[in-house]
Amino acid sequence: MQEPISRRKFLGVSTAIAAGAAVGGLAVGGAAGYLVGSGGAGITNNGTGKKIKAGFVYVGPPGDFGYTYAHDVGRKYAVAALPWLTTTTAENITADNTLSTCDSMISEGCDIVFTTSFDFMDGTVAAAAKYPNKLFAHCSGYKSGANGAATKNMSTYFADFYQNYYLCGLAAGAVTQTGNIGYVAAHATPEVIRHINAYVIGAQEAYFKKTGKNIKAYLQDINNWYDPTAAKNAAQTLVDNNNCDVLAFTEDSPTVLQVAEDYTVNKNKKVWSFSHYSDMTAQGPHAHLTGQVVAWGPQYVDMLLRTYAGDWNAIDIWSRAGDYMPYRWATANPTGLDNTAPVTGAEDMRGAVYMAPLNTAAIGTDVSNLIIQRWNAMKELLFEPYTGPIKDMNGNVQFASGVRATHDDLWNMTWFVENVQNSISE
Repeated sequence: MQEPISRRKFLGVSTAIAAGAAVGGLAVGGAAGYLVGSGGAGITNNGTGKKIKAGFVYVGPPGDFGYTYAHDVGRKYAVAALPWLTTTTAENITADNTLSTCDSMISEGCDIVFTTSFDFMDGTVAAAAKYPNKLFAHCSGYKSGANGAATKNMSTYFADFYQNYYLCGLAAGAVTQTGNIGYVAAHATPEVIRHINAYVIGAQEAYFKKTGKNIKAYLQDINNWYDPTAAKNAAQTLVDNNNCDVLAFTEDSPTVLQVAEDYTVNKNKKVWSFSHYSDMTAQGPHAHLTGQVVAWGPQYVDMLLRTYAGDWNAIDIWSRAGDYMPYRWATANPTGLDNTAPVTGAEDMRGAVYMAPLNTAAIGTDVSNLIIQRWNAMKELLFEPYTGPIKDMNGNVQFASGVRATHDDLWNMTWFVENVQNSISE
């Protein structure tokens, strides 16, 4: 694994990628942060005029307004940007039928298949082994040809939100009146756990500065990536049983935000929440603080340009704050954090991950400014939420003072930080 390089040093790298990838008349910047390359799969195209067909395998429906919706927006972005691209999709796929879905897509003539859920990892590995002359890219997994897997025709990619959740935590700590915050978790995977912990770290920072007291965080696990009914019940439990007045979540619908909106508007109880994967402000306009948003489009364009150019190497892309912002990162803040910045139609300029607009009236000027400052510092790799001293919920030191968590620390996280009141597990 390579160490991350600064954004400014990376500018030369992204420019080189853009120059080499401009086959389709569109230049893009590659991802910074952790980007691991490996030997090529030995796959080439037939030159100018070749058409590329890509398959997208979805864990839920594109209408979920969350995770799958964001992937489908990214697919449409790539179709609009690349005239030689056609796509096909399959939704509500499970781990058990991942391989058969890939079989169908290959039989339909797909040159590359994107499988978009962690649960699809082993099925994608099997498909890559079965079709060595086709390309596969798996979202959120770790079994790629870039990090030792035998399938050199398989890459991995991800847009990580732990930095965004830390910023949401700052907002939560600023607005909570009870000192109790909640989290509705789809699954207790390392991804979700590092998001929960980052959220609590941020909330503790802002709340302790405001009150001199410690935050209390309560968790509900629903064991499903998309289950609006379970998410609603979990959110109501956190409010009614744990007196939580700020709710974050990992579930692929706007349900938790809608629950917060219902308490605020109809039940005379102020509850706040966030966007997740897409800007959900309209789903809870009286309860929305900010939130984590992803633009998959520039990442898909990057990988599809590599495919078109016959320049495929197995890669492991881990996109964070500032990644896939090829030009404007040094002079502007087009992330949604700055509510005066235009965002519509500018997903490629906001990077792979960004924040939904800040509710500065609720959060307050001081913390809103701190959120923007920390975002800009994280883009330059000058600040990391997971910097010690950090203890777990049992008081054990996980990161000593001044020590930053590594990629592997974060991707294998199974413990909860102090101030989390209850544990959840798979």
